[in-house]
Amino acid sequence: MKENQSTVALVEVGGSHDECLLSQLVALNNRGCKVILVCNKRIQERNPHFNEWVDQWIIFDFFSKAWQDFKIVRKMMKDIKRSGADFIVFNTAQGGIVRNAVLISLFSKIKFCGIIHTTRKFEGSFTQKLISWKIKRYLLLSEDLLKSVPKNRLGLDYFYPLRFPKGEPVMKPKADNLQITLIGGVENRRKDLVGFINMIEGIKNIHFIFLGKSDPKNEEVIQFKKELAKRGISKQVSLFDTFISHDQFDRILQKTDAILPLIHPGTTSAEQYFKNQIAGAMTVSFSYKIPLLLHNSYRHIEEMQPASIYYSVQAFQLAIEQFLSEKDIIVERMVNHIGYNEEFQEERYLKFVLKG
Repeated sequence: MKENQSTVALVEVGGSHDECLLSQLVALNNRGCKVILVCNKRIQERNPHFNEWVDQWIIFDFFSKAWQDFKIVRKMMKDIKRSGADFIVFNTAQGGIVRNAVLISLFSKIKFCGIIHTTRKFEGSFTQKLISWKIKRYLLLSEDLLKSVPKNRLGLDYFYPLRFPKGEPVMKPKADNLQITLIGGVENRRKDLVGFINMIEGIKNIHFIFLGKSDPKNEEVIQFKKELAKRGISKQVSLFDTFISHDQFDRILQKTDAILPLIHPGTTSAEQYFKNQIAGAMTVSFSYKIPLLLHNSYRHIEEMQPASIYYSVQAFQLAIEQFLSEKDIIVERMVNHIGYNEEFQEERYLKFVLKG
């Protein structure tokens, strides 16, 4: 047993946002807390590396049937209380299941806080207002987003979850081609695919990797492949038909020269990212110290400035030339930037979560 420990239940009631969990588990464990991870079986099975940092698992699966889910939530909260938890952190502090969990616990002495993944939840969501009866402190995943949220009675702060399951560092091979990685699969909602094809056509000696599953049966993926073939650039772009393992994710990033979020103003991607939520590409970049290639429209976002080279779709080649001349300087700047330091961010997290 750890002495003088606080017990923290880290709760993920959905099946996603695994990427935010490891930083929290490591931070809490290193602080000497007893750590309980509450999640579904899928998260447990695809993250065996969590076992090193978890003292107790509480496994629940929800079925999207209100009466059934309410019974499960009630049992889940009883099990958390029985574990002796002093603090509960909701890894995704939104939605009906979280609402039910906090309403059941309105008079609990356990201290609650949570992570919000989109600031839209603060813009008139009735469910979120109910959640905030109990969860009065929220973490965002971006300093820029924190600045955009109107000040109110809620306690707000931010942190970057920068830990990923990494293998031993490897030397990037000296190659004629640059490797540029796009985090995630082919999806118009998250990336400007039309802009991408236009800006890479005619550019040589660069290989682009979409690091996520691009379902070959999906109509967007089919059309994207057809357009690449039509332009004669299929060999410059790699896609994956299946989900990416942690090891594969790490191996590819270890060899990556730059990360391209592919978020452009005036597209569906811009409706989702940087205005209301942050792209996962940002935290991956900060963690691995891999420079970002970012559209000119986002120069104003201070937290990404130390990591970024900026481009326009029409003059992407010029940005590549600038990147080649400044890459080493940018990487050194990222390594020395305190905001991109894992321990610094985890200390921010602990100071917020373990507040009495």
